[in-house]
Amino acid sequence: MVKTLLIHAGTHKTASTYIQSRLLSNKKNLEINGVRLLDIREKRGEKKLPSIICSRDFDELHSYLNRDCEQCEVLLYSAEQFTQLLVRGKKRLEWFLSALESMEFRLRVAIFVRDQPDYINSMYIQKAKKFIHSMDVSEYIYECLHYEKSWFNYNYMFSRLIDDPRIDVDFLPYGRKFGDPFERLMALPGWFAGFRSEWLPSVNSDPNDQPGAKGVYLALSISKQLERLGVDLCKLKGKGSYVRKYLLPLGWGSDRYFGLQEDDVKLIRRFYKKSNKKFCEKVWPGQSWRSVFGGQEKRHCNVLIESDLSDAERDEMRFLAEKIIDDLREINPNSFSGVVNNCIE
Repeated sequence: MVKTLLIHAGTHKTASTYIQSRLLSNKKNLEINGVRLLDIREKRGEKKLPSIICSRDFDELHSYLNRDCEQCEVLLYSAEQFTQLLVRGKKRLEWFLSALESMEFRLRVAIFVRDQPDYINSMYIQKAKKFIHSMDVSEYIYECLHYEKSWFNYNYMFSRLIDDPRIDVDFLPYGRKFGDPFERLMALPGWFAGFRSEWLPSVNSDPNDQPGAKGVYLALSISKQLERLGVDLCKLKGKGSYVRKYLLPLGWGSDRYFGLQEDDVKLIRRFYKKSNKKFCEKVWPGQSWRSVFGGQEKRHCNVLIESDLSDAERDEMRFLAEKIIDDLREINPNSFSGVVNNCIE
């Protein structure tokens, strides 16, 4: 009998961590419904299934999918890394589909997509808080529009998946107005329509949230300082832990950062108008992009301006920057070789 592999494939910044946590909470519920939740990570912390596909190891894939699934005809896996894996790796995707076919698996994929202004803002925050860049928002928008088609141009990204008859793919709009993303995923036709009980809540109480306007300002300041010190931002380890360690206790996340002015939003909408129209015609026939994503709460630009800082807030920022750079230095001594002191400005 043909088995089914269900994959929740992201995209990034669409509550994937929350979805994975609730999947783990409901592992027994899934098994009662004949669905085996595959282990998401392996011991080294890597996402298991994407790692296997990248290596194109058929024996490992066969063992992984058929392990402990004698009584389950449906397997479920979630990893936001799948989006880029599916859209960028044509040869890897072809290998994966051929391998599944030889093992008599059919593939169903679910992908959440965000309205581009909201998505670009979220990715800007994500990269800023991990010290990946020190760009201002206008620079980042330009980079996204002109050099990141594989992240924000959905028609370009997903046309091959949509057109391939071997893949049954669903796209879900993401945003607060649409409701709980986990429960929407579970309610997709052909997933768990027969489930009649209540899904259990997430077991993970740790927030995966943005650092707020102050936190983004601080992260950008630290990135600029690290660059002045000659530190290679791309090679730093442990870059994402400072938010949870230092900023969440301060409650800065409640003052949510949104870096786009109204003109920025209009620019982004114009840029993607044609490609979004083509995408909608394929996946949401009869609907326009604005009819799908319209009606959401309008967000106003909310950033921290340096001149608005009080003397006490400046001292706090300086203290936090010193602590965070000290932490990064301890974790990444080679990246700081030759740096005499922090020289915080």
